[in-house]
Amino acid sequence: MTWLDELRTSGLLGTGRHPAPLPPPDLGFRPPEGLPPEEFLLDQVALADVVTRAARRPDRAETARLPDPAPPDDAPEASGQAAHLLDLLLTQPPVGLELRNQLVTDWLQLAAESGLRVPHRLIPALLTLAATKQGVAEHLHPAIGIRGLWLQHLTRPADSGLPPGNGTEWAELGSADATMELERLRRSDPQAARDLLRTRWDTLSARERAADLGAFAIGLQPDDEDLLERALDDKAKSVREVAASLLDRLPSSARAGRMAARLRPLLGMKGLLRKKFEIDTPAEPDAAALRDGIAADPRSGEPDRLGRLDTIIRGAPLDVWTTAAGRNPAATLAMLEGETRVVNAILATAVLRGDLEWVRALFDVRRDVRLLHSLPSGEREDSLVRHIRGGSAEPMSLVPLLRDMPRPWGPQLTSEALRLITAKGGGQLAGMLADVLPVALPPEAADQCRRQLERPDDEAPRRRVLRDVVQYQSFRQSLTKAFR
Repeated sequence: MTWLDELRTSGLLGTGRHPAPLPPPDLGFRPPEGLPPEEFLLDQVALADVVTRAARRPDRAETARLPDPAPPDDAPEASGQAAHLLDLLLTQPPVGLELRNQLVTDWLQLAAESGLRVPHRLIPALLTLAATKQGVAEHLHPAIGIRGLWLQHLTRPADSGLPPGNGTEWAELGSADATMELERLRRSDPQAARDLLRTRWDTLSARERAADLGAFAIGLQPDDEDLLERALDDKAKSVREVAASLLDRLPSSARAGRMAARLRPLLGMKGLLRKKFEIDTPAEPDAAALRDGIAADPRSGEPDRLGRLDTIIRGAPLDVWTTAAGRNPAATLAMLEGETRVVNAILATAVLRGDLEWVRALFDVRRDVRLLHSLPSGEREDSLVRHIRGGSAEPMSLVPLLRDMPRPWGPQLTSEALRLITAKGGGQLAGMLADVLPVALPPEAADQCRRQLERPDDEAPRRRVLRDVVQYQSFRQSLTKAFR
């Protein structure tokens, strides 16, 4: 047995049954005398570890498989306190993990604004974090510099690099990659994407036609109508459904006109002093209605007449309602009191088309986050503040609305949110917004949070959230100073 084998046996059987051996004379090492058997074994194991490591020879790398060296990194490196703070966040974060991720993102943004890059020694840890945190990954460039980009390409397959408008190469891509390329092309050149899909349409499977046509949701425009009308005649139901859903977004299309013609006869009026809509349901669809996406009667059971009505409402221009009522959208909605399903369909349509007049009117009666998203950014906060100050809002109903507001919040929304959170019973609302508040509240709110923390408070969730706000703003201030 070799010396190492003897050591393993001693470790397995114990020094009482198999004493640890002396090191080989060739090593030229004399172990200390008088050690207890257990300590002598550990001493020999430590020696064996050093000897084994020192005797290893590096594998010979195949030169042909080595990557090209990274190009020179010309951007200046962040140093001093800025580098120290990033090192601290990546290795020993002084805040919770969610706040850490946000602060790393803040660091990357400040570095980009200052024209500085991440120190090379921190790039591997940063890329590891970005691999699991999309928010961090989105802000890596340009802060990771040329070396970071080089390392990122070594560990992640590069983009295909195909010219997006090259039809031959696009046709050679797999289904998912082809759809992704088409989506990219829609963002930069909608007409080129339309021409590309039109030329390849007959060669694609039904699944591919449906997926590729779905890419037209990006940058949808009236010029897409011809291709969408063609898709309404497709033999595949999945393709026809995608085409119909896209045409729902085009209120000036021929299909919208056909839907309007179906909707108008269904709308009547009732009441003398207080008029209300009286809405009929559609009859059995004919061939033209079926082509436009209105569901056929089932072979058994009752037909879904309300479902048909939903389809017609979503496809028709919204001005059919205001024309029938002779009033603006807000007054028209008042005439639809009690027609919950109809209002829901109108709401979905207004959001889909970004019809601001209807969105504003609907937000006065429905606190739906989709409506808030549809408002211009400058209007969102004012609308939400008016809603909160109206006093009728249940605090918990505000959670989805507040979570989706642009950050940081403005002074008025900050004031209203803190008023609700610090009020009696506001701890539950604070807990529901725990991951949002540190970033949503502006730096000026930190002092108010500190004062609140100095008061007796039995609501632990609220104290935890307020403490997170103070910690985040304090660290954020340190970051800002470090990059000055």
